[in-house]
Amino acid sequence: MKLTGYIYAMAALLLGTGSVFAADDAALLRVSDIKVSRVDNMLTMELDINPRSVNPGRDKEVVFTPVVRSASGSDSVVLPSVTIAGRNRYYSHLRNKNLKDGAKAYAASSKETIEYRAETPFLPWMEKCRIDMRQAVANCCQAAKAGEDTPLALLDYEVPAMEPEFQFVELTGDSAIELTAEGRAYVDFIVNRTEIRDNYRRNKVEIAKIIESIDKVKNDPDATITRITIKGFASPEGPYDNNVRLAMGRTASLKEYVRKHYNFDNEIMFTDYEPEDWAGLKAWVEQCTLPHKTEILQIIDSPLQPDPKNSEIQRRYPQEYKLMLDSVYPGLRHSDYTVKYRICAYATVEELLEVFAKTPERMRPVDFQRIAAVYPVGSARYNEIMLKAVEIHPNDPEANVNAAGIALRKGDRKAADRYLAHAGGSGEAIYMRGVAASLDKDYDRARKLFDEASDAGFAPAADERDKVDAIIHRQQVTYLITPETESTK
Repeated sequence: MKLTGYIYAMAALLLGTGSVFAADDAALLRVSDIKVSRVDNMLTMELDINPRSVNPGRDKEVVFTPVVRSASGSDSVVLPSVTIAGRNRYYSHLRNKNLKDGAKAYAASSKETIEYRAETPFLPWMEKCRIDMRQAVANCCQAAKAGEDTPLALLDYEVPAMEPEFQFVELTGDSAIELTAEGRAYVDFIVNRTEIRDNYRRNKVEIAKIIESIDKVKNDPDATITRITIKGFASPEGPYDNNVRLAMGRTASLKEYVRKHYNFDNEIMFTDYEPEDWAGLKAWVEQCTLPHKTEILQIIDSPLQPDPKNSEIQRRYPQEYKLMLDSVYPGLRHSDYTVKYRICAYATVEELLEVFAKTPERMRPVDFQRIAAVYPVGSARYNEIMLKAVEIHPNDPEANVNAAGIALRKGDRKAADRYLAHAGGSGEAIYMRGVAASLDKDYDRARKLFDEASDAGFAPAADERDKVDAIIHRQQVTYLITPETESTK
């Protein structure tokens, strides 16, 4: 019979003819076509009985009662009985109608095969249990005399745990590391002018911020500057067109100041500008406690053009506007700068170990692999390195595969799912998703994933698929009746 699933599988076996002995002078009871199955929340037992195999005598009967018993023996369910009676006893039952509810009586001489069918709700303890045939001989004048119980079947529906192999993959990403240093300077300009004056107000201090950031990278022997970007911002007061002119001109002046200071090529210097920093103003208002905070935010978010927007705030809320003009608007006149630089490739493992300890953000995925290879796979140190690799390179598929394996070993399914979401579609990634499914005992999904991983060329997946197959197709019902040959019927 085809098995349909590891939980709701139909465990069936056609055994030819099996035998159960009754007590005393009762003859051999022949049982055939026994089948025990679990479907959804019901346990079903089916068996065929040949009543002519029982010879209790004219005035006696044999009562056969299947009993489902827990593995510990503390729980049981009694299924409906079958009575096979001698001639006189059988007709006595017909006349007196004295059988218990659900019980049936058959004549021992009947040529009809008794097709016994019974079902009972599947209880938790039935995950591992047995079915025995209880039998007793009785007559009209004496109490029933019990015979020995005969084992019919052992049931084992417990879903076994699987111990998958955790396969780690080598990290191969070797693209150069690009890092960014960034900051903000508040360079002041004379009203309506664009040229820079070093000694004007706090310009010496503010310009030093930019120089210091660039110096830090420029003096790093492992770094090469690839791009410098300066973006200038103006505040919303004054005509918008003039603010465009000022933002562009002042940003260009600052760029040229920095370029000449270092004698940089124009090719690495870039500029951008924001004529009026409404986003900065909105961020400040959102955090403030002004009386008309909500109304001011509504104006900022309105579709009004910049000049009418600024005028509307000034007109409707003059006190708040003056406060912002004096204390907030100056901070909206700033220059944001970014310095992008490339890190060189490190030659030795010793260098990499030193970098790992101090600045792991400078390491490529392949660099993490090189130092991880020094330690046993799966060791604490190896795992530490691999988890740092995925922290530095959160979108690297190979790093996410390994991190997912580490998380699954620790039982951290939430972290594993997060890593698997970024692990890509390689055979190794599919394999690790199969490992996760197998740990969840979702063996149908695990088998599918291991099959896909194998088809994708990841060889270890075939072995795991075979493990899953063994669990899915495991024998859940073991029949304990010894089959008889035709000659013994």
